[in-house]
Amino acid sequence: MSLILCRQEPVTSPFFIEELGIHIHSSQELCYVIYHHPLLVMEDFVDESLVAFLQNELRMPFLAERIAKWTESRGASDELLFLILQDCAYYSQQEQARYRQEVSNLRKLSAEEYKKRRADYFYGLGLYGRAVAMYEKILESAREKNYPAEFKGRIWNNIAACYAKLFCYQKAMHAYDCAWNEKPEKEYLKRMYFLSKMEPELTMKDHYRELLKEEDTSHWDQEAVDALTAAKEADSVRNISQMFDKDPIKRISGAGELLNRWKLEYRKMI
Repeated sequence: MSLILCRQEPVTSPFFIEELGIHIHSSQELCYVIYHHPLLVMEDFVDESLVAFLQNELRMPFLAERIAKWTESRGASDELLFLILQDCAYYSQQEQARYRQEVSNLRKLSAEEYKKRRADYFYGLGLYGRAVAMYEKILESAREKNYPAEFKGRIWNNIAACYAKLFCYQKAMHAYDCAWNEKPEKEYLKRMYFLSKMEPELTMKDHYRELLKEEDTSHWDQEAVDALTAAKEADSVRNISQMFDKDPIKRISGAGELLNRWKLEYRKMI
């Protein structure tokens, strides 16, 4: 992800946002992140490090002081996000009003649906380990509360998707099995079938194989072929291919960096 720097501010130590993998160099960039990533900034985003960045790097001591005093007396609040947008004046009053409404609508969600939305958001960022941890916390709450079986099935389905993205196919198969046990859905059966094709060592349980119909599997096989063809044209695959076309030293370096990123993401989930 990259941002366009419009307002030239004398930032010597940019503010790093790990989840997005970017450094913030201006108040405009900060506002952009707040405005476009509410599910990221609504929890623990405004902290001492951000206040220090506002004061020392963006030269906004009055805003930093107001945030510090608010936090001391009232604790963290969405109002702090609105205050930053207001003082930086990057977005219009109408845009700020729309943002307030969006945040308000998210807060009105049930606790479990809000947590799922945040986990889905991190999944969308490719932070699969972080998403798995959040989904699992939802399931922990489900043991104490009477969550609908369909909702728990969706959570298990998303956990399976995360594990599949991390090439943990055995765990993905188990998660789809749990999703089916919560509420049988043909889509879960289909994904277990795909996993068994992707990883030959994996086998579907007998009672699942008995449910497979030839017209379904032939259709799913064609879907797999189409998906493989599309994947070969994906930017991520092309980038990896280009990396391996480089000279040996750069190839080893690039492969090591890619592997380290995958390992780091896996460690976040265990």
